[in-house]
Amino acid sequence: MTDATHGTPAQGGDRPAFVGYRIAGAIAAAVLFVLLVIQVFELFDNDNHTVPEVRWGAPPISSEQSGDSSVVAGEILADRAELQAPRAEFGPSPDNLRTFQVGSETQLVEEPIEDPNAFLTRSWSDPSQEELAMIRGVDRVEGVSSLPYVGAEIFERPFARDWRLGMADVATHLGALAILGFAFLLAAVLAIRGRVPITRGKSERRVKRFGMIERATHWMTSVSFLMLALTGIVIAYGDTLILPFGDELLGQTGWLATWGHMMFFPPFALGIAAMFVMWVRHNLPSKLDVAWLKQGGGMFSDDLHPSARKFNAGQKLIFWSVILGGGLLVVSGVLLMFPFWILSINGMGWAMLAHAIVAVLMIAIILGHIYIGSVGMQGAFWAMWTGRVDRNWAVEHHDLWVEELERGKGAGR
Repeated sequence: MTDATHGTPAQGGDRPAFVGYRIAGAIAAAVLFVLLVIQVFELFDNDNHTVPEVRWGAPPISSEQSGDSSVVAGEILADRAELQAPRAEFGPSPDNLRTFQVGSETQLVEEPIEDPNAFLTRSWSDPSQEELAMIRGVDRVEGVSSLPYVGAEIFERPFARDWRLGMADVATHLGALAILGFAFLLAAVLAIRGRVPITRGKSERRVKRFGMIERATHWMTSVSFLMLALTGIVIAYGDTLILPFGDELLGQTGWLATWGHMMFFPPFALGIAAMFVMWVRHNLPSKLDVAWLKQGGGMFSDDLHPSARKFNAGQKLIFWSVILGGGLLVVSGVLLMFPFWILSINGMGWAMLAHAIVAVLMIAIILGHIYIGSVGMQGAFWAMWTGRVDRNWAVEHHDLWVEELERGKGAGR
């Protein structure tokens, strides 16, 4: 069969060139299914307990001390008691230049700042007196802790226990299930459905879909989100994913992730603001979206392609997920970057929970966007790479937009 308009053989059906995509999808689905099963097991194995950790280990024992364990224990307890004592008694202070350490291993040394400026000498983190007292555990303590640092009892407050449950159980497990689960579904779709082809085959004509500014904004936002996702995963799952390879690697990646997470925030925030201005008029809901969703966007048939203008219903869902979800991430992130300016300590706990949950859900959603724009659909990648797409692809997926474009009336909505 030949396309009468463009003279190109039809390329529907299960073409041999697409078989490799199905095989890769099947392999990925199998691996992701195993990881998903492990995560579900971890969710219900009832071994989630919050216990004190001392990463740096116990002080070394000398040959003289090795014969008397009571001496070693006494020294460790004495050092630990000093670390928990008030700063006014054990410094460091102008009158007591003491080094914080356990045994012979230095943990913290206080040194003067060369050429201090106002930003360094006057803290911009200024909690109220009530919150300060609660943090330091001086006047009001709800909970008892034996952890070797001042203020540890803050985690034993009723809200802090709920916050810890939310971070350790809800956000962490929900994130793993959402990311692994959605990735498994996409891999399974690729294995069963295969890659969505250009039904009438590639033509000799190209249609301009996005300009340079649109593409630059998209890639700036995409790259910054990917880096925020990777650094956030290191922060949230570093103990599970990186610690088995060594404390030093976790320390280095954790340090990079902490600073990198804030470094990639500005381009992401700028990107979602620019995308909203450029594309909001094309992403307003319409009756076409209902029909598109009822037909599954044509994903389950090579011959069924529901009508759409510049953006179809699936792309609109991605757009609003990025705008609304990204907006929540930006707002909650700024609140956490400047503690106590606007929120109390409880408010910051809620901001952190919201930030974590929205972030992992957005990662799962963006996985779908990446899938469709790469291996999932033939011809889709070039829209944001060169800005031009094959005309047959454009007609199959955005027929009304092509008609309006060729009539000279713009892309419409």
